Amino acid sequence: MINKKYFKVRTKCPLCNSKKIKILFMKKFNEIKTNLFFSKHLNKNFPMKILDNNFYKIAECQICGIIFQSNILNKKYNEKFYDEYIDHKSIIINKNFHKLNENFYNKEVKLLEKIYGNKKINILEFGAGMGSWVLAMKNAGYQNISAVEISKKRRQFLKKKNINCKKSLSNFKNKFDLIYSDQTFEHLADPGKVIKSLIGLLNKNGCFFFKVPPGRFFKRKLNENYLAQKDEATPLEHINIFTKDSVQYLANKYKLQKVNLFKIFELNSFKYLISDIYQNFVGKKYLYRK
Repeated sequence: MINKKYFKVRTKCPLCNSKKIKILFMKKFNEIKTNLFFSKHLNKNFPMKILDNNFYKIAECQICGIIFQSNILNKKYNEKFYDEYIDHKSIIINKNFHKLNENFYNKEVKLLEKIYGNKKINILEFGAGMGSWVLAMKNAGYQNISAVEISKKRRQFLKKKNINCKKSLSNFKNKFDLIYSDQTFEHLADPGKVIKSLIGLLNKNGCFFFKVPPGRFFKRKLNENYLAQKDEATPLEHINIFTKDSVQYLANKYKLQKVNLFKIFELNSFKYLISDIYQNFVGKKYLYRK
């Protein structure tokens, strides 16, 4: 039995709410050496004892195709995970937030310029983390920018950078022309509910731009030798794996139209055609219009 003081069990699909799920993999956390992995990945505050005799379980929805961890941290300990067990200072140092990756973010700025031209747009970043993207967009001249971030420490960091950052989507009443999210939906206990709320905050013809770890080949990893690691299904952290089918399910449900980068970047069309083919094959970056 799972320890409910620390965990919750997802018995239904977190994306489409279906009960038609299939268990793909199940071992105790200790059997896949989660303790050893966390000792390197987290700080000493994480209570390793909660892993004892509890199961790491991977399931797949038979309706929408998303793959997910069934046993996850409950709300209290999930917040502790991102506020108290991750070393925020080392993240800032390792990602060099004082000297952003200019080439990467210049490409993102050019994309927005191609889509919106000189139009002043309202932007929301969901799951802003330490704010590398949102700060880069602000530095590029976009002023109407807001953010959502669950971690109190990260919100405080962003507020010091003069970013309007809230804990919840319920704090926003206005709508947005662009909603951006990078490496966030894989962390959510209820991604279906959150994505529905995000789509509701988009203006007509607004864009939904999100990135997730690629899920195309993950099932090939699940064998007797599989161990806890930093991958698509990092224990208690990457709790959802978005497959191509699950993303298509979302597009169909909300009647979203895929934005074709090949057509946007006419002058450099071949490069973006190759990029489109790669993204369609691997499945980690998606741009849709409402």
